[in-house]
Amino acid sequence: MKKIVVGIIGIIIAAGALAGGYFLLQPSKDTSSVANTAQQQAPPVSVMSPEVRDVVLYYEFTGKTQAVETVDIVARVSGYLEEIKFEDGADVQKGDLLFTIEDDRYKAQYDQAFAQLQSRKSELVRAEADLHRFQEAIQNNAVSKQDLTTKQAEYDQAQASVIASMAALAEAELNLRYTRIKSPVDGRINRNMVDAGNLVGVNGSTVLATVVALNPMYIYFNVSETLVSEIMKQVGGANAEGIPFQFAVMDEQGYPHEGIVRFIDNRVDPNTGTILLRGEFNNEDKQILPGMFVRLKLSVGTKNDAVLVQDTSLLTDIGGKYLLTVDEENTVKRCPVVIGQKTGDMRVIESGLSAGKPYINTGLQFLFPGMKVNPQPAQNQAGSKVM
Repeated sequence: MKKIVVGIIGIIIAAGALAGGYFLLQPSKDTSSVANTAQQQAPPVSVMSPEVRDVVLYYEFTGKTQAVETVDIVARVSGYLEEIKFEDGADVQKGDLLFTIEDDRYKAQYDQAFAQLQSRKSELVRAEADLHRFQEAIQNNAVSKQDLTTKQAEYDQAQASVIASMAALAEAELNLRYTRIKSPVDGRINRNMVDAGNLVGVNGSTVLATVVALNPMYIYFNVSETLVSEIMKQVGGANAEGIPFQFAVMDEQGYPHEGIVRFIDNRVDPNTGTILLRGEFNNEDKQILPGMFVRLKLSVGTKNDAVLVQDTSLLTDIGGKYLLTVDEENTVKRCPVVIGQKTGDMRVIESGLSAGKPYINTGLQFLFPGMKVNPQPAQNQAGSKVM
C-alpha cells in the first residue's frame, strides 16, 4: 500500500516539473503592447481650450416697474353720475372726457353768481359817480367832509363787493367745469369704479377710475452701498446716473429691453444697507405694465482678455467650484477656479485656469481625479475640432 502512495506522489511531482518547465520556456509579453491596450481601454473624453476675449462687465439685480404718473380720477363736486365716456382698459389722451355729473344745479349757481356780479358792478358805478360829485362839491364847501368820507366808504364797499362777486362767479364756473371730468394725463384707464346713476362726491372725493402713464416708465431697484461705490469707481463719476442697463420681465429670455439710470436716492436705508435707484425706459408698445418684476443688469466696464469656459463644464463640491483637466499622462486632475459673471453659455474664470490649459467639457459625471482617460479634441457645431 505504501508503494502505491509513493508512486502517485512521484507522478504528481513529475507532472509539476514538466509544467513549470513549459511556462519557463514561454516568451514574455511586450510591455508596450500592454500599455497600448490599457490606453485603448481608457474612456474617451472631450477636451477643449478656454476662450479668450474681451467681456463687458455687469451686475445683475431684480426690480419692479412703476408708472411715471398714476392719477386717481375723483369726483370733485357732488351729484349723480350721468355718463361714462370710455371703455374699460382703453388708452386715453390728456383732455379726453371720461365722466359727466349732473350739472343743472351748478349751472343755476353760475347764473346766480353772474347776475350778482352784474348787480355789484352797477352799484360800484353809482358809488363812483356819487364820490366824484361829492369831491367836486367839497371844493365849493357845498358838502361836509363827513359826507365825502361816507361816499368814499360806500365806493370802497361797492368795489369790495364786486371783487367778492367775481370770486363767487369763478368758483361757480369751476364747479360747473368739474361736472365734466377729463383725463389729466396720457395713459391707460382701468375701469369705472362707480356705475352711472349713483350719487358721488357727497362724503368727500369719490374715486371713479385710475389712469396710469405707460410711456415712458420707471424701474426701481435696490443696490448695496458697497456695490454702488464700486459702480461709481468703475464708471469714473461722482454718481451712477446715466448708466445704461438692460432688462427683461420674468418670462423673457436674455435682456431684450434697454433703459438709463436717472435717479439715485440721497441716503442709505439703515434697515437694509441698500440705496434705491430708478431707471427709465421707453415703453412705446405699452406691453410692460406697472408692478411687473424684472431682471436687469448694469454694464460697468470691460474686462480685457478674459478667460471663459463653458458654464456646464463647472463642477461644485465642498471646496467650491472646479474644472476637470487632463495632465501629460492623460490623468484626470481637479482644477479649483474662481468664477466671474456668466456671458451667454460661457463663464468668466477669474483665477485658477490659464488661457492655454484644456479642460474636459463632457461626460463629467463619470470621471474622477486620478482616472486614466483618452482625451479627444472637442468639436464645435460646424464639426471642426476645438483645442
